[in-house]
Amino acid sequence: MNCNRRSFLALAATGLAGCFTGGNGATGRRQADATAGEAAGREPLFDDNLSVIISDAHVCGEDARAAKYTPKRLVAFVDEVLAMRPLPRRVIHLGDLAYLHGHPADYAVSKPILKRLEDAGIELVFCMGNHDRRSEFAKAWPGRLEKSPVPGKYVSVTSLGTADIVILDGLQGTDDRLLTDMGPGSGLLTADQFSWIKKELPKRKRPFFVASHFPVDDFKTSDKKHGHLGRWLIKNAPMCIGYLYGHIHRWRPEWIHGAWSERKSLRTLSMPSNGLWGDIGYVTLRTGEDRAVCSLEMKDFFFPAEPSDPNDRPAPWRIKVEESRGATCTFLYDRQGV
Repeated sequence: MNCNRRSFLALAATGLAGCFTGGNGATGRRQADATAGEAAGREPLFDDNLSVIISDAHVCGEDARAAKYTPKRLVAFVDEVLAMRPLPRRVIHLGDLAYLHGHPADYAVSKPILKRLEDAGIELVFCMGNHDRRSEFAKAWPGRLEKSPVPGKYVSVTSLGTADIVILDGLQGTDDRLLTDMGPGSGLLTADQFSWIKKELPKRKRPFFVASHFPVDDFKTSDKKHGHLGRWLIKNAPMCIGYLYGHIHRWRPEWIHGAWSERKSLRTLSMPSNGLWGDIGYVTLRTGEDRAVCSLEMKDFFFPAEPSDPNDRPAPWRIKVEESRGATCTFLYDRQGV
C-alpha cells in the first residue's frame, strides 16, 4: 500500500480517518489542563505509576493485502488507552512497529495513529525489533536517536514512577539492507552498548527493568566472558528486577538463574503482539512501593492471520483467550526476597 491520497481514503473508509488528522482539540488540551485540574482538587489526569506496554504491532503500509488488519488493531488500542481514567503516563512499544521490512510506508501509517497518544500528553517510548529499520524510523520520529546515550542505537532510560526501564537496541545489521530483507531474527548487544551497561547498570540505586525486543536467551553480548545478558544482570545489576521483551508474540512469564549452585534468579516476561498473529493484546504495568505488576489485556488469538469472519474462531483459540485474560506477573523490588 502506498501512502498517498488513495491510501488515506481507503483507510478512512475502514474507520481510521481520525487517526490521520491527529488529536482533536480536547486531547490536544489535556496535558495543559492536567496541572490546573490537580490544583483544583480534581482527580489527576495522569497516573505516574501506570504504563502500557505493547509490542509487535507490525503495522502494514507496504502491502495492504498482506496484513490490512494491523492498522485497525493499533487504532483500537489507541482508542482504549485514551479512554482510560486516569491516563497512563507512558506507552512503551517493544519493537517491530514495521510490518516486515522496515518500509517507509509502515512508519507513515503508524505515525499518525500513535501521535494521538503523544498529543494527549502520553510519553511514547520505542525500541528496535528485527523487522524495524533505524533510518526509516528516525525519519518518522526525528530527534529520538540523538538523545540516546549510545550513539547510533535506540537506548534509553525512562521513569516508570517508583521504578525505571532501560531500553536496549538489539537490532543487528545495517540500514543498507534491501527493503525485502527482514533482518536477523536474533538480537546482538554490541560492544558500545555493553560498555555503557557495565558502566551504568551496576551503580543504579532505583529498581529497574531491562527491556528489548529480543528474548534474553537470544540476545547475545559481544563479550565472550559474558555471553549471556541475563546471567550478567543477575550477577552484576542487583537493582534489576526483570527483563521484558517481545518478538515471540506470546504472554510468557518465566525466570532464569545464574548457576545451579546459586539461589539468585531473574523474572522475564514476553509481551503479546498488538495485532499480527499469536496472543493479541497489551500489558498494563503498575509500579508500587515494593513491586511492579504486569497485567495482561488479552484481546484475541489467531494464527497465521486474523480471520475475515469475526465468528471464525476455533474452540481452542477461544479457550486460550478466556484462560489468559487477567493473568498477572509480579516483579519484587527486593529480587531475592531477603
